[in-house]
Amino acid sequence: MSTQNHFFIAIPLPEYLIEEMSIYLKELKNEFAFTRWVHPEDLHITLAFLGAVNEERMAEIKDSMTAIAQDASGFSLKMSGLGTFGNPQSPRIFWHGVVESAELNLLRDRVYEACEKIGFDLDRRSFHPHITLARKWQGPVFQQNSALSDQARTDTFIVKEFVLYQTHLHKLPKYEKIGIFPLKQE
Repeated sequence: MSTQNHFFIAIPLPEYLIEEMSIYLKELKNEFAFTRWVHPEDLHITLAFLGAVNEERMAEIKDSMTAIAQDASGFSLKMSGLGTFGNPQSPRIFWHGVVESAELNLLRDRVYEACEKIGFDLDRRSFHPHITLARKWQGPVFQQNSALSDQARTDTFIVKEFVLYQTHLHKLPKYEKIGIFPLKQE
């Protein structure tokens, strides 16, 4: 029996930062004319988008992700920079970046490799770690200027886990944690 829900693997933000980001998103909404803002509890850094997953593959994913987590240590990430994807004058995604991290890249590579071994056909674009804040620009021509970088946060947080999420398109928050994979803490 297969499910038509979509699943992805991602790093969640810590609880304290979700609260701070909730206030931050309200401030940004007053300034940027995006139509769909991400619920603060849905903020994350995607490692792999899986799409639909049947029960057999679900067990394989959970087993593989557990093995990866048991062999990986927690690490810190620093937020840095705001940017967009899509047409620069009418972007489809507004995001907050993170500083380049060897630990993050290694974790993403291991997750990707395991998912491909299970048989998932994953996106081959280069990894650009980010936290999606909003979608669908609906205003005059978008101006990406130095003021944008002045509004970026510089929080540092510890990545203690990664998560298998299920998407629920008609609920808020949209993403449900189906599997939590704690990293070793040193």
